[in-house]
Amino acid sequence: MQNTIDVSAAEKISTYPSVSEDIKALYINNSFTDVHLKTKTKSFPAHKMVLCARSPVFKRMLTNDMKEKNSNCIEIGDMGDDVVQQLLLFLYSDNVENLQWEMATQLYYAADKYEVGRLKAVCSSFLLENLTPTNAGELLLLADTHSDGDLKKLTEDFILEHEKEVFGSKEWEKLMETNPLLVLKVMHLKYKR
Repeated sequence: MQNTIDVSAAEKISTYPSVSEDIKALYINNSFTDVHLKTKTKSFPAHKMVLCARSPVFKRMLTNDMKEKNSNCIEIGDMGDDVVQQLLLFLYSDNVENLQWEMATQLYYAADKYEVGRLKAVCSSFLLENLTPTNAGELLLLADTHSDGDLKKLTEDFILEHEKEVFGSKEWEKLMETNPLLVLKVMHLKYKR
């Protein structure tokens, strides 16, 4: 005789919040916070446990003999409030809502800085899915700056597949002025093919 689950019992289970929903609620409600992430203009309460579990960098800051451990404050002067808020929401929920290109590039930077691999992968995937001839140079520079060989290779492939549109764009001309060596490397790839 095979056991069957009562459908009404399964439906009842789904009415209760999941662990991830409860953890996100702790962040949203600022309950039991024990550390702050400070930007230039705002302070974000958080939980050491969540930061340490999700980021090896935060874990080192909060467990080693560093100023952040003693002050319970992490200074983040190189990111805007909206980026830090989205970073925290991801750390608590494993989700990014309403992601747009600019935010994805900034979150990619944050994910790389704090070694949040899953967020970096989410941002990389989004950026590649939204790659166009006009933003290809920006993504190439981002991948190069962060030594992301996979992202750089995929972006280079896109550039070479759409060379006419990319090379003719104002954005590519700007990249040629600001980062000629990177452009030269891509052009070299074109002639190696």
